[in-house]
Amino acid sequence: MLKAFKWLHWLLDLRFLPDKFQDWLFGTSTRIIEVLSGFAMLGFALVFALHGEEMIKEDLYEKFLHLHPKIFVAILVIVAAGQLFAAFFHSSRSNILSGCFLIWSALIWVVISGAFIAAYPPLSTGMTTYPVIAIICALAGRNLIKHTKRVEDKKGGE
Repeated sequence: MLKAFKWLHWLLDLRFLPDKFQDWLFGTSTRIIEVLSGFAMLGFALVFALHGEEMIKEDLYEKFLHLHPKIFVAILVIVAAGQLFAAFFHSSRSNILSGCFLIWSALIWVVISGAFIAAYPPLSTGMTTYPVIAIICALAGRNLIKHTKRVEDKKGGE
């Protein structure tokens, strides 16, 4: 069982990939995930800020009432703005910050998907789309932090 966990850890860390591909994956590719997630959160916040009262009356969105819409919008805007801001810098510190924002955004996407799941029935795309986005953000954030620490450790060891 322990060997299976070690293998899963090795697989999720993506250590088996060549260094150049890891640099691209945790540089350019992760930035794409950050920007898309940030803009999606801003879009979600904008829609809720403008028409949240009407949306909550719909069956599919009624569980969002439990999230206190104004606080929810503020959290979305803060995390999205932080995520977009951190995406434009290319240093170890900004990479760690970006990874943290990606992990926070994963938590937010889980909460959003939970609100859609709690509104079942009917089935909706929010039950499948947002959990996938959450997993992608969580893995990208975690691996960006680990990769940045690994690169910094290599620099320190030289």
